[in-house]
Amino acid sequence: MKAWMVTSAHNLELVEGPSESAGNGCVKIKVLESLVAAPDVNVYSGKAGAKFPVCPGGFCVGMVIETGADIRDLARGDRVYVRSQMSCGSCAACRAGKSWKCENMKVRGFNTDGFMRDFAVVRAADCVKIPDRVKDDEAVFIDYISVAVQTIAALDVEKGDYIAITGAGTLGIILGQVALYYQAVPIVIDVDADSLAAAKNLGLYYTVDASETDPRTKIFHITGGKMAERVAHIASAGMSVTRSIDFTSRGGRLAIIGRPGCVDTLPCSLENAVRNELSVTCITGGAKNDQVAINMLVGKAVSVTPLITNTISFGEIPAALQNGSELLRGHKKTLIRYD
Repeated sequence: MKAWMVTSAHNLELVEGPSESAGNGCVKIKVLESLVAAPDVNVYSGKAGAKFPVCPGGFCVGMVIETGADIRDLARGDRVYVRSQMSCGSCAACRAGKSWKCENMKVRGFNTDGFMRDFAVVRAADCVKIPDRVKDDEAVFIDYISVAVQTIAALDVEKGDYIAITGAGTLGIILGQVALYYQAVPIVIDVDADSLAAAKNLGLYYTVDASETDPRTKIFHITGGKMAERVAHIASAGMSVTRSIDFTSRGGRLAIIGRPGCVDTLPCSLENAVRNELSVTCITGGAKNDQVAINMLVGKAVSVTPLITNTISFGEIPAALQNGSELLRGHKKTLIRYD
C-alpha cells in the first residue's frame, strides 16, 4: 500500500507499507478519486496545525475490494463515498445517536489519515453507497453538498428568503444551488471575479464583487431595504464576520461554516449581532445528510463538475500541493484520478 505522507511543513514523502485486511465492521477500498482542496494545502504548508505525519486528502470515492466477515450492506465492487469526518462512537453525543456532534471528532487528512493513497481500510459505517446514476466526479463532492444542506436546515431557510453567502468558493457555489432548490434567493459575495462568474454560470443570478461594490449597499438594494434574513459566512473565504453580521436583517440568522485545516482566526465585533437580536450558529460538518446530497445529484439539482479545473494522477500530488495557493481561495478544485 502506498501513501503520500506530510512528515513536516513542506515535506511530503511516498511511504510504502504492508497490505491491510478488512476486519470486523470495516471494508477495504481501492481509492478511485479524491480532491486536492484548501485543507490539504494548509496541512502541507504547516498552516493548519495538523499533527505530523499525516496523509492528506479528506474527500474520497472508492471501490470496495474486501469486506469484514460481519458486513452485509456492502459488497465487493460497490462504489462508496467515505465521510470526511469520523466520530468516536463512545462520547455522550455518539451514545445519544448524534454522532455529528461527537466530542472527539476526527477529520480525515487533518488529525487522522486521509485518502492520498492507493488503498484504505475504513469503517463500513462511514461509507455511503453511490448509485450508478452518480458519477465519481460528482460523488467526490458529497461532503460539500451535505454541509450545504445542513446550513439550510440550521438557518431555517424558508421559501423566498434572501440568503447572503460570503464566499464564492466551492462550498459557497454549492450552497447557492442548494438554496435555489429550497426556493430561497441566494446572494453570493466575493472578491474573486472568476469565482463569481462561475457562480453566475451555474444559475446564481445575484453576485456581488466586494472589491468593486460595497456589499451592504448592494444587498440593501437587492432585498428592497430589509437586508438578508439568512447569512452564511464561509470561514475559509477570508472575509470579515463583522461584515456578514451587517448583511443580516433584524432578527435574522447567521451561520459560520468552517472545518479544521481551513479556518483562520475569526476576530469580530458582536455588537450589531446583539443589537439586532441575531441567532448565530456554527457548522463544521454535514450531519449525515449524505442521502439528501446523493438525491440532489441524481435529480441534477446541484452541478459540481464545472468546479473541477484540473485533473492529475497519483504521482502528480506533490506538485499540486506545492503549487496549491490558488486552491486556498475561490472555487477551483483539483481532481486526483487513481490508476
